[in-house]
Amino acid sequence: MVRVLSLLLAVGLLLLSAWQLERAKDGLDIRHDRIGDTPATFLTRAGRTPEGWVIVSHGFAGSRQMMHALSLSLARTGLGVISIDSIGHGRHPGLLSPDVTRIEGTTAQLVDQMGQVIAAAPGPVVALLGHSMATDIILRAGRAAGIGQLVAISMYSETLSPDWPPALLVVSGQWESRLRDVALDAARMVEADVLEGETAEEGEVRRRTAVAPWVGHVGVLWSPTTARAARNWLTGAATPPALTGPWIVLLLGSMLAAGRVATGWAARGDLAPALPARSFWLAGLLPLPLAGLGALAVSDAALFGMAGFAPLGLALAVPGMAWLAVGWSRLGRPGAGLALFALWSLAFALLLDRYGASFLPTGPRVALALALLPATLAYALGEAVLLAGSGIVRRVALRLAVLALLGGLMFAAPARIGLTFTVLPVLVLFWLVFGTVARPIARRRPGAAGLGLGAALAWSIAASTPLFSA
Repeated sequence: MVRVLSLLLAVGLLLLSAWQLERAKDGLDIRHDRIGDTPATFLTRAGRTPEGWVIVSHGFAGSRQMMHALSLSLARTGLGVISIDSIGHGRHPGLLSPDVTRIEGTTAQLVDQMGQVIAAAPGPVVALLGHSMATDIILRAGRAAGIGQLVAISMYSETLSPDWPPALLVVSGQWESRLRDVALDAARMVEADVLEGETAEEGEVRRRTAVAPWVGHVGVLWSPTTARAARNWLTGAATPPALTGPWIVLLLGSMLAAGRVATGWAARGDLAPALPARSFWLAGLLPLPLAGLGALAVSDAALFGMAGFAPLGLALAVPGMAWLAVGWSRLGRPGAGLALFALWSLAFALLLDRYGASFLPTGPRVALALALLPATLAYALGEAVLLAGSGIVRRVALRLAVLALLGGLMFAAPARIGLTFTVLPVLVLFWLVFGTVARPIARRRPGAAGLGLGAALAWSIAASTPLFSA
């Protein structure tokens, strides 16, 4: 009865959250299209032709979905909004240049993309808004196009001067201390004694800083302070901002709770016994140095023309196969839990992609997911049999060792393997979300959990990691 009530509560909260997130779009026309190769979402007030357009661009490893709360908030004021996926991100089919250290490389590529979007806008572009990586892009592209009204969120750029841009709002999260200093330095180029939250003015140049409380580099995108500051800076309208952040958290949290209750209900059979301590630590740690050496040996190898993923796959496959060889007899039969976990994973991916961040592999990401699948299946199956019956100490220790391996590889080969550094936070979130839901199955049927987790891991990496050409 407790499980039934828990599942009903989780489903009820999920439906409530989805309803509130859909309501946030009321009164707006939202159209998904392309500008050249660039996927773009156009937002306008229903039945109203905007007098000006704002182009919204996400940061590194982001997507249009992550900027949606800000896009909705600005569109409610009557401005037209064009939100885009940058090259190598989201649903964009292109690959980023691996030349990230020179302005003429990756930066120039993204500035050119922004210039093409500005030129193709259906009306006059009156402002640019960007987050993190995109702050440098909008400053450069704005200067080239003569657009001086900018909103930079979590800004860093070397292109600022006392007279450019002429109108700049910089918003930082409270926990971004270094970037708050950068923002204040930008304002003090105009007025030496200006403080956070104040507007610096000299002649025709205006700069203002704002701090969003209780958030960091990602949470700043959903902060009501960010939405209000951007709205006030660009229009001064009194329209309410789209406060979707709490509903997204509730939606994904209730989905996680529902999945855990359901898999706990479906898991059947005896608990798998844990490996003896000596066997576990020897089998768990010894393959990792070999995996690292193998990955470095193929660090220049490309996978469908993409850098970093071939050595990454090898680094996962080698320990996975070693662990699987040790615990082959512990796999067990799949059972109904695998189908339930697969259905939950698909539903979670669809909800996350619609409301939170791009999470559906498209274009070259489909081939990447299929190419990574053998490696992620080997890894997840090996980890499942090795950890079967183990407590949290072993799980955390083994996964920290894997993160240390991958982090070391990225440090040793930054120009190739290091381009995939966002895999590290993806792995952590993958273990917290998918690993939590699969845990009841893994305790009884390690093979079923490993198959489901392996497929979900290939999907997660391919869907969310920025793509660089080799």
